Amino acid sequence: MKTFRKIGCLLLIAAFSFPCFAKKRIHLQGRRIVTKSVIPKQPIQAWVEDNNKDLLLEFSANLGTVEVIVTNSAGEVIYKQSVEAQPSVVISLEEEVKEGDVLSIMDSESLLYGVI
Repeated sequence: MKTFRKIGCLLLIAAFSFPCFAKKRIHLQGRRIVTKSVIPKQPIQAWVEDNNKDLLLEFSANLGTVEVIVTNSAGEVIYKQSVEAQPSVVISLEEEVKEGDVLSIMDSESLLYGVI
């Protein structure tokens, strides 16, 4: 009986904790002009948090300053800012992003973009 109670408590805790850390991955595509790797891997990974107002960017290469642009489905710029590429960057947006908006990340050697 005690083991069923413990298992039930663990399942309940897991059920409440998973939605709290939900984020949707943004699959970036594009190309780098200069590649130094045999296996071309994108140096940036991006996610949008479940509140649709925060972007999480992870950089696996030192890209210096990058420009982050979010445009809506009509092509209007929602967000535009230059940020320093650190291992992890969280960007808080003023308005929610919607499905179909486009995230673009540019530096001097590449242009990566993905549909949210």
